[in-house]
Amino acid sequence: MMNGFDSQPDWYPPTPPARKPRRRILVELLKFLGLFIFFFVLLTLIVMAPTIYTKVSYYFSAPTTDFSRKYELPISVSDNLQDIQEVTDTLNRKLIVPATDTILIPKINVDAPIVYPTESSNDAILTAIKDGVAHYPNTAMPGRVGNVFLTGHSSYYWWNGGKFNQVFALLDKLTVGDLIYVYYQGGKYIYRVNQSFIVNPSQVDILNSSGKPILTLMTCTPVGTSLRRLVVQADLVGRPPVDIESFAPFQQIPKLPTILPV
Repeated sequence: MMNGFDSQPDWYPPTPPARKPRRRILVELLKFLGLFIFFFVLLTLIVMAPTIYTKVSYYFSAPTTDFSRKYELPISVSDNLQDIQEVTDTLNRKLIVPATDTILIPKINVDAPIVYPTESSNDAILTAIKDGVAHYPNTAMPGRVGNVFLTGHSSYYWWNGGKFNQVFALLDKLTVGDLIYVYYQGGKYIYRVNQSFIVNPSQVDILNSSGKPILTLMTCTPVGTSLRRLVVQADLVGRPPVDIESFAPFQQIPKLPTILPV
């Protein structure tokens, strides 16, 4: 006969909860990552839709010849002096001149006013490029000896950036020999691309002046970020600079900024 101490207890410790299989955890993690990627791509498409459209449509509308029928101007030219003179003659035959200072790049369909902010702060530049392409203060003016420095958006928030959010979205398509036309105070100036390169925002030396008449165009890269800057430089061709006879010293920026504008 068993006494109370020898009997089996009727209480047992609770059974520990079953662990989820590792495979199930992995599936749930992949679902989360999939949703994250989906909404990230969706948000990117919403924000960058105009820029993406500009990039994609270029492949269907890119010029197939060296002459733009839209602008009635050559798109590119060799470094042969006779060829350059023919480009100059073609430009001079155009009687219609924009009412405002304008930059025209037929190859990438850029036709934008040049805006002149009085301050070089990032906020001042961002405000200016809502209305066109900004001339960096204290750099040379078009057609003059020195470095004409212009900057514009490659992409920006379409609801807050103005009409020229993607004005330089296709700047990376420019190659050596491509032509840039600048109208300034009634004058017509032709610049021929000689190089393009990428710099970090801290490489402010590209703002420095030059002993010859050059044009520098800058925008952010990769498109949709402000990580680095794409720079395209071009030489004045077809005519001497306006101030060559007066031997005017080329303009120098009094103080370089810490970083390049976005």
